[in-house]
Amino acid sequence: MLEMFIILIVGIIAFKTGIIDEKANKRLSNLLLMIVSPLVIVVSYQLEFDSELLHGLILALIASIITYIVTILVSKPLISKQNINYSVEKIAALYSNCGFIGIPLINGILGAEGVFYMTAYMTVFNILVWTHGILVMEKNANIKNAWRNLITPAVIAVFVGLVLFLFRIKLPEIIYSPVDIIASMNTPLAMIVAGCNIAQSNLKNSLKKTRIYYVCFLKLVLFPIICIPVLMLMHISFEIAFTVWIGVACPTGATVIMFAERHEKDALYASEIFVISTVLSMVSIPLLSIIANNLLK
Repeated sequence: MLEMFIILIVGIIAFKTGIIDEKANKRLSNLLLMIVSPLVIVVSYQLEFDSELLHGLILALIASIITYIVTILVSKPLISKQNINYSVEKIAALYSNCGFIGIPLINGILGAEGVFYMTAYMTVFNILVWTHGILVMEKNANIKNAWRNLITPAVIAVFVGLVLFLFRIKLPEIIYSPVDIIASMNTPLAMIVAGCNIAQSNLKNSLKKTRIYYVCFLKLVLFPIICIPVLMLMHISFEIAFTVWIGVACPTGATVIMFAERHEKDALYASEIFVISTVLSMVSIPLLSIIANNLLK
């Protein structure tokens, strides 16, 4: 986690000194979303076929669904519909940056097996954020065409990776080697992009808004703590439980900004929550990981 934080600082410096500008950061984000992160997922499925791994993937999927159900239910009384920023806060508190932060984090802790299980969490995330998320943003939203939004590079990568895994297809070395090298760019690139996002924000003004701390508390502290006993009761392996827990503990995803802009909500407020939660997660995840690590084993 310390290494990731240092790379994030490098991203902040790179933006502040003009080495990376806003356009370049957007291109780096697209590179991550469209190429690097999907290849990380494909590489994670290049494991030797094992029925236990497949069983673990199914358990990770079930655990992810259960943790989402729990957090959605718990969030109901905690975020009032009377609040003018209800929809933004709801999405920010529930949907994490499991791709940009979760994948490099779990990859550094558990390796390819962790990323393998994280794809289950990401699949549930994608389905819920484009259905439940849209309904939160717009009461009368039409989700009939929402399935089209599910066809993302990450979801395609999960499908391709799963096919390769189930049919025991190994990529030839001439293809696997460059794919693996590109995939290894994920952690440094993701942290540099996160650093650039932080550098673009007005942290001084954002830090003065106490409501942001409440939303960040829900996202980074309360929900991850609540999900620890939930995962313990499932009696699943540490690798599966900890991976799903990391997905829950990750900071707010950039999805909230995109949704706020698309549905004409307060995109500035959404970006402030995104940035502050990312900064605070550098403290919350390492500290809570100690608790989760001890209880989930």
